[in-house]
Amino acid sequence: MLNTEAMSGKLATERGDAWRPWTIWLPCALAFAWSGLLVVADGYAAVMGSWDAPAPGLGWLGVGAGGQGVLAAIDVGILVAGLRQPRWRRTAALAAWMLIPVGFAWFILTGRLSSTG
Repeated sequence: MLNTEAMSGKLATERGDAWRPWTIWLPCALAFAWSGLLVVADGYAAVMGSWDAPAPGLGWLGVGAGGQGVLAAIDVGILVAGLRQPRWRRTAALAAWMLIPVGFAWFILTGRLSSTG
């Protein structure tokens, strides 16, 4: 027997159904891991920048790491909101996916600012 509701082409939110919880776990876990990786990269750059004679703009790397921490906290908030409110899962998943390029842009921006001193 065919499921005509599934074949009608409507999205889950149009039918009144909510996305399943696992659909938000993947982007949130990846965004959180990405933020953690970029914090480590900022720390590594700060150590390498202060190895011999400290570079003048190293403070920006601390700002970059702090920003990545804020993005990780936002990611946890998105996960909690998506799990508590099933109708928000689609929006929460999209927001979590968007944290990955935002984190990368923040990493590039603070890296450029630290190199200009």
